[in-house]
Amino acid sequence: MGPLEGRSIAVLTLLGVLGIFQQSVAADDRAAPHECSQDAQDRIGTLSGTVSDVSRTGISGALITASCGSFLQAVSTDSTGAYSLKLSPGRYRVRVTADKFAPVERETVLAAARLVEEWNVSLTLATVQTRMSVTAPEYAVTHTTAGNKMDTSLLDVPQSITIVDHELLSDQGAYKLDDALKNVAGVMPGGYYEAWDYYRIRGFDASFNTFVDALRGGNGMGEEIFGLESVEVLKGPSSSLYGQSVLGGLVNLRSKLPRPDGFAQVQFTGGSYGFYEPAIDAGASLNRSHTLYARLNLVYRPTGSFVNYVTRHRVYVAPALTWDINPDTKLTILGRYQHDTGHMGFPLPAQGTVLPNPNGEIPVSLFVGEPSNPNPVSEVNKQVGYQLSHRFNDSFSFYQNVRVAWYENHWDKLLYPAFLGTDERTLYRYPLTYEQVWSNYAADTGMRFRVKTGRIQHNLVAGVDYYREPSRYNEESINFDDPSAYMALDVFHPVYGTPFSPIFPFASDNTRTQYVGLYLQDRLQLTERLSLTAGGRWDFASNRDFSQPASNDNNAFSPRVGGNYRFVPNVNLYAAYSKSFLPQTGMVYTGSSGTFANPERGEQWECGVKTSLLSGRMVNTLSAYRLARSNVVTPDPNHPNFYLLTGQQRSKGVELETIFQLHRTWNLVLAYAFTQANVIKDNVIPVGTPTQNVPKHSISVWSTYELQRGWLKGVGLGFGERYYTKQSGDLLDTFSLPAYGLTDASIFYRRGRLGWQVNAYNLADKRYFTGSYNNVYVQPGRPRSIHTTISWKF
Repeated sequence: MGPLEGRSIAVLTLLGVLGIFQQSVAADDRAAPHECSQDAQDRIGTLSGTVSDVSRTGISGALITASCGSFLQAVSTDSTGAYSLKLSPGRYRVRVTADKFAPVERETVLAAARLVEEWNVSLTLATVQTRMSVTAPEYAVTHTTAGNKMDTSLLDVPQSITIVDHELLSDQGAYKLDDALKNVAGVMPGGYYEAWDYYRIRGFDASFNTFVDALRGGNGMGEEIFGLESVEVLKGPSSSLYGQSVLGGLVNLRSKLPRPDGFAQVQFTGGSYGFYEPAIDAGASLNRSHTLYARLNLVYRPTGSFVNYVTRHRVYVAPALTWDINPDTKLTILGRYQHDTGHMGFPLPAQGTVLPNPNGEIPVSLFVGEPSNPNPVSEVNKQVGYQLSHRFNDSFSFYQNVRVAWYENHWDKLLYPAFLGTDERTLYRYPLTYEQVWSNYAADTGMRFRVKTGRIQHNLVAGVDYYREPSRYNEESINFDDPSAYMALDVFHPVYGTPFSPIFPFASDNTRTQYVGLYLQDRLQLTERLSLTAGGRWDFASNRDFSQPASNDNNAFSPRVGGNYRFVPNVNLYAAYSKSFLPQTGMVYTGSSGTFANPERGEQWECGVKTSLLSGRMVNTLSAYRLARSNVVTPDPNHPNFYLLTGQQRSKGVELETIFQLHRTWNLVLAYAFTQANVIKDNVIPVGTPTQNVPKHSISVWSTYELQRGWLKGVGLGFGERYYTKQSGDLLDTFSLPAYGLTDASIFYRRGRLGWQVNAYNLADKRYFTGSYNNVYVQPGRPRSIHTTISWKF
């Protein structure tokens, strides 16, 4: 990071923090109430009003607390959101809190001359996303900060964004990121290792680029779903706000945050293949004023697999603490400890799974390792960070998100598939030991402004973010030039017990990745119906391999421009153009030596329509796009170990997403995508070859219905169907993964604090394959499995 970027971060942070605590002191001085009057009871006054959400729907059970010196009185709202407090004359600090809503606080004076005071309160949700009113689809989300880094209606963002809410995740029994992403049009989940998070967005691989709480994540391997409030998918380039990222889009995970009310949910899930999961989600206020509150998520998950000898054990602890320093300032501290251990399964050869094999079909339960050392792995993730926000006034606010994380990976003699013998039944494997230790430091600091110039309303966001990741790893493996070092296994009649071949130091590295970005964006409300979003970002990227004499440094500007037009109040047309930027490794031959490859670039044109119909009960997004990916590295045929920047790929498609509440307790979620992604220029891959693991057509449907009357009240049913057309199995498209369709179903019962739920996955027990890398890396999908969950809320 250069001196300019470092000073920018320091100055912006210092100004924000000084302003925060200056106003915090002033707020504390203002907040000191006078002692309450001790006059006779006949001078009792009344503070009353209603508590509602932004749609003016009354909030039942909201807590109103009035304090004055040592005096404290509280009351809850009724079913219509109304409340009434009987108070003596005095100056009171009144605080309003409600489940899932941000607290509101103000000073109120009941004077002897005026003993009746009215305060009608409108609350907004505590998280960055806002659920619709009670007449809206249960799964729908209307607002988010994901698209603009400002709280904005999804209708007004010129980009296709999908938010999978935790209610949908819970109803579907999701416990992997794959389970969440199956609901998103244009996203293909699944890869060639079962335990990791693989996904493609709009035709391009976007794995290992997962963001967490709007900060770049550390690895994207096995993110824990139980600790999430939602999963956000931003489609298309998002580099103008989030920095270097994949062209197709990015996935951002939102953690569960503390709430000021006390709550607890204890649940236990058991199911097929030895799946067990006790979990707790609990929170409470830690002081009488409800300004300090905490939340804790705990998960322990020991599970087997449909693959023989494969196990996985997870311990997940995620504490969080929020301090409302004053009504305008909030600090949330987030922590996480995640430890995964177990025995890892590996993919299978294409011959015998997706291609014919004269010896028959390979069972998907085949373990290609050795039971004496069944691919032991250990992965540790520890992190701590904070989210700080302060509102100076209605037009100016400050935010800062920071996270520090530490990771460790240890793999002990994992047996990797190398090639299949000419008899098409003998798989040759090699052992590999891998150890990696790395950490990352991420920070995003910015300001939000709301100003007017004439008749134009400006909503600006400006900031700087920083990311640094030092990493060290060591590998040991066989002598790959020695044919006798490969370990054979008959995949149709496996006989285990082959001695492990000797391994030797194979590779090691000491690297450092560092990014700094300066971004600015303005959303201009030009007329009542027309708005324009424009912005850009300067990125300064440095990738350093300390075994090399120089670092790979790149600078780039990534613009974004888009427009929205409200054709009618609930129908919004939009169009946008944006670019992406992604540093890459590899050297380009320049004569006697080489230079680092320039970053990969991409651009997207997108247009569409977003609607909220039938009083908000039907929310739709229809989008069409064209993506172009350039500067793709391709092997240099004349200079081994060097590359040319001649590769180009293109993706175009149409996506439709609908959330429809057909009845008060009947919900429908639909997602369809047509994706045509192909190579248009390359030295090795033929022109016209489809990109890997991307179906041309995909569709998913999920629906739930809950009975509300009679002796079956609280009983509900869920049903889902997914279908994917065939996918290219490798880069050269030498084989394909067949098309497949899957059926999921659920039955549940909810009555009071008790919840019971059964989820069935792949109900028809289809044999299918979710992803591949080459002809010995084909990942089978999960056979039929059933999970049962019982929960109790306190």
